[in-house]
Amino acid sequence: MKLSKIKITGLLTLILAFSACQKFLDVNPKGLDVVNSTEEYNGLFNNTNLYTFINVRNIPGALAAILGYPAAPVLMSDDVFSSSAFLSTQPLYYQNAYQWKDDLFLADDESSEWGTFYSQNYIYNVIANGVMDATTGTMSDKPLLLAEARANRAYMHLMAVNYFAKPYNPASASTDPGIPIVVTADAAGIAYKRASVQEVYSFIINELKESIPLLPAQTLNRARLAQTGGYYLLGQAYFWMGDYQNALAQLNNCRNSITNYTLPLALYNYNTSMPTWVTTAQPWVGANKFPAQTVSTENIYLKQMSINWATARNTLYLKPAIYNLFVASDQRKKFFYNNSTTNAVAAPGLPGQQRNAPTTYNWGPNLADLYLMLAECKARTNDLTGAKADLVLFRNSRMAAVDAAVAATSQDAIIKVVLEERLKEFAGTGWRWFDMRRLSNDPYNNIDPTHPLDGFIYPLKTARLTMRIPPAILNLNPDMVDNQ
Repeated sequence: MKLSKIKITGLLTLILAFSACQKFLDVNPKGLDVVNSTEEYNGLFNNTNLYTFINVRNIPGALAAILGYPAAPVLMSDDVFSSSAFLSTQPLYYQNAYQWKDDLFLADDESSEWGTFYSQNYIYNVIANGVMDATTGTMSDKPLLLAEARANRAYMHLMAVNYFAKPYNPASASTDPGIPIVVTADAAGIAYKRASVQEVYSFIINELKESIPLLPAQTLNRARLAQTGGYYLLGQAYFWMGDYQNALAQLNNCRNSITNYTLPLALYNYNTSMPTWVTTAQPWVGANKFPAQTVSTENIYLKQMSINWATARNTLYLKPAIYNLFVASDQRKKFFYNNSTTNAVAAPGLPGQQRNAPTTYNWGPNLADLYLMLAECKARTNDLTGAKADLVLFRNSRMAAVDAAVAATSQDAIIKVVLEERLKEFAGTGWRWFDMRRLSNDPYNNIDPTHPLDGFIYPLKTARLTMRIPPAILNLNPDMVDNQ
């Protein structure tokens, strides 16, 4: 058995069971639900496990087992540091990730970094492969579900390629090993091979371009993908490729389509909202009244990442250089606190500012990233007026107006302000990892290639901006080439 056994880690086993039975027996297996109707295919999108980047194994008749989160980027980002007294409480592969080691995983480790994206991709493939043959439902409904499934599987490939392949480089993308492109929900054991980075991005862009026109213009659920989120994902793919002109076009489409969105979409004004989110008598718990990600008006599409294990549990701390970027009026400083999260007494020896509540962060399409990507794309394409306008609009929602003004006038200076703003907005969430990769071959490379640990400095090698493929995957796929 090749990759398929590993790639379906966390998949809905009942789906696997009925697909195999239908293939060989053409009968419905007893005791298991079989997806036949358009309504049932639609229902697969509402699996709550899809709301979060999480690796889950479902077994009929048993409780779902949470295997983990694809959270190595939280530890591998250059905006945080740790101390061995706290880091040692985490799993070994998390410790390896913080130390930017070549090999994160042991031979028997079930990597959620790989399993999460391919398990969710499996479910989207079940829908994409079968919905057009659904026994009930109108033909007008089926293409909408097919488009949503294709766009989401493109999303899963976009995430996976930014873990296990080199950052996109137009000079070498056609020869750099990417990841397997998986478009069938096949439980029979196909031997998948790595496509090139260019092939993977071409697949992602094609899937999104063909799907977006068929996605609904509106959605009643932030966990369901509509056109606004589709445009965002296409813009994000170009953004991570460093293709800022094409990224700008799609991100503008995303912004313009917000008016068609049923759910409210708006940046929170932290100047007025943050005081209501922080418990004055308990500042050490952070912004614990921050709106749930499922209802946050800043979220276009929901794919949560748990950061509680790494932040409020005394594992990771914000580097002083990053914390010092926040001006006094910047309300985002209240996300960080250097006391214990369990009481008001300062914890002796706690090495720095830790991110507290909220304990989850939306890695999916969101307005904060949209406005910052727009500002950077405009600056890089020399629309300096537009870049400053978007930057000021965003900063006004995070700090006092007097501090939100941008004095920079040159292209170079404005780009640097945007990149600094990204450091502050995404501090301690793991999202910095994707900027590190994108900027590694860029003139504006601002990576800090050091992780301190009790006086010892772990250096970041360029090769470790790409994770090695987990041994369990390679063992089942002996022809698959690992990363350096």
